Amino acid sequence: MFDTSHPMLKPLWVRLLICGVTLGWGLFEFLMASTTWAAIFGVVGVICVYHLLLEYEPPKDQPAGPPSEDEAS
Repeated sequence: MFDTSHPMLKPLWVRLLICGVTLGWGLFEFLMASTTWAAIFGVVGVICVYHLLLEYEPPKDQPAGPPSEDEAS
């Protein structure tokens, strides 16, 4: 669904924030009696929890600088 190896997703707080916002918005929509949007955000939240918290593997560290001549050829 989305690239979970992106370096932005490495900190735990970012992944928790994404999951919390989607599930929280689903709860908000449910409380406002908008069941269609609540279901959509609830499902997206559950998918985020599964991929970002349960099945998450941190990306492998890559060198920070430009590739050297040996790596480029």
